[in-house]
Amino acid sequence: MAVEKPVYSAMEKAYQAIRQEILGNKLRSGDPVPVERFVGELGLSRTPVREAILRLHREGLIDVRPRMGTFVSHLDIRQIRDMYQLRRLLEGHAAKLAAVQVPLDALRALRAELASFATHGPALDCSGMSGSGKKVHQLILEFCGNQALADMLRSMQDHFARFRSVSLEIPEKVISSHAEHLAILAALEAGLGEQAEKLIHQHFDHAAQLLLESLLATPSRPGAASVVARAVL
Repeated sequence: MAVEKPVYSAMEKAYQAIRQEILGNKLRSGDPVPVERFVGELGLSRTPVREAILRLHREGLIDVRPRMGTFVSHLDIRQIRDMYQLRRLLEGHAAKLAAVQVPLDALRALRAELASFATHGPALDCSGMSGSGKKVHQLILEFCGNQALADMLRSMQDHFARFRSVSLEIPEKVISSHAEHLAILAALEAGLGEQAEKLIHQHFDHAAQLLLESLLATPSRPGAASVVARAVL
């Protein structure tokens, strides 16, 4: 039996299309939002596209500047720091809870998947490695046993999807995160909740440091200047 695809309203169709380009870093921070392109590509009128833009504005992904235009919001330095600090605390606790609940077979299967990736040379696959690493965090949320905590962490996913897209341009960050993911899985597999929590804290501290240092130190890197924040350090 064929699986039915969700039926989107015109506004929802525009919202999903624009949102995916922002989260995938195809539309970068500071870029003008090409309203006419979306109108043409999606076969919609301007009204649903503008409604979608207002929704994305409320969610913090788009800036609407009077008499200037509509732009993808900047990745603010202070926001990056705050978001990573909050997530390290919340997900650290979630990992501590998950260590005594997550099924061993799920942990072992994911560890084998991560271990299959080359960490250097022509076989290096940063996108695939990052995608498998994301499953570590999903597993923690799924088995932390606290729905409110899991929902709170999931509400942050759009922001971290943007961070992850930028991070894919920094291979050393992906490789270091890969090693950290394997260590986190080992702690979970051993049922060491406090160790898993500590490793999550270190993981997000390290991820934030590498991302911020890269964005601030190499503004000439393609795309970097557009994502460096507006906030004062």
